Amino acid sequence: MKKIIRGIFLGLLAVVVIAVSVGAYYLFGQKGPGIDGKVIVTDAKGNSYLAVVDNKSGETMVAMTDEKGNVVAAVTDKDGNIGATAANLNGVVDKNDLPTNYTGPDIDVTVNGSDYTGSIDSTTQNNESTTNAGTTEKPSAENSTTKNNDQTTTTKKKSEELTAYRIEKYQKVFAGGTYLMEFTTNDPDLGETPITAAVKNNNVYIKTKIQSMNCKMLYIAGSGGKAGTTYLIIDDFKKYCKMPDDFMDGEDMNLGNLVGKLDKDISKKITVSKVATSGKTLICESYKADDGTTVKYYFDNETLVRRDNVNKDGTVDSTFISRLTTDVPDSLFEIPKNYGYLNLSFLSGLTGGE
Repeated sequence: MKKIIRGIFLGLLAVVVIAVSVGAYYLFGQKGPGIDGKVIVTDAKGNSYLAVVDNKSGETMVAMTDEKGNVVAAVTDKDGNIGATAANLNGVVDKNDLPTNYTGPDIDVTVNGSDYTGSIDSTTQNNESTTNAGTTEKPSAENSTTKNNDQTTTTKKKSEELTAYRIEKYQKVFAGGTYLMEFTTNDPDLGETPITAAVKNNNVYIKTKIQSMNCKMLYIAGSGGKAGTTYLIIDDFKKYCKMPDDFMDGEDMNLGNLVGKLDKDISKKITVSKVATSGKTLICESYKADDGTTVKYYFDNETLVRRDNVNKDGTVDSTFISRLTTDVPDSLFEIPKNYGYLNLSFLSGLTGGE
């Protein structure tokens, strides 16, 4: 994911430089379109649905699947409660365009990510064990009592015993496709600049700062089999633009698929151990990916605070997590109404496009 973020925002910086050099007309002179995307509505219980409009009556309904798997339109009351089915939408609405409601574990944790950026000292490893993902449970701290010849002996279970169960919880969060994460990395091009990334309904939001400019990127997933669209938002200028498809020079812009696949299926053996960094003792759960990369998750008690990808050449890509939450507001994926449009259509010619 860091490669994509780096490419996007270095590309964004180039966009601004080119736009300013071509003329202020491209920065300030135009009124542009809004986001091309699906309209998502939320019912009284917090479930998300695709909004559809009846062409005859003009009434707004919601698209959903019924118990047989058909896509149908349903009416809602004033409080957002789902009512009766009004029409069959098979062949009209693609089932893949319906939003996915998050059903994984709720998480909302904030830490000081800079506390975990030091080098890892593995000399404190203790009770190293290897388990299969999804087969272990959190060890109980309860005491066990045995009785022998009228003498009662209480034996406390080993609270220090290490088992691999933490990674599975976060695997479910990432697989659920609804989360917001604030982090920094050890990438020299990104520096120590905080980055916020959020995913919901295959849409992606990324916020950071490039050379003192506050910048955001929105990837809005396509519908009906169409490709998604990437928007760049420059808060300092209160402007936004559509990113030309050919401008990123081969970068994979389908971030919905990219981020959604993070750790979706960890079926490897997970090794667990204790490590130390910056004076803190952490628990490391790790596994080896199919490409030979060793993926290491670091936990401060139960909280994920760091992730390292140890590449086959020995280099390490680190992500230092300061916040992770499954509460992702829909407003992140909207362009402010008072932002003007930055026309970048001229860039297609500059980059060899038609």
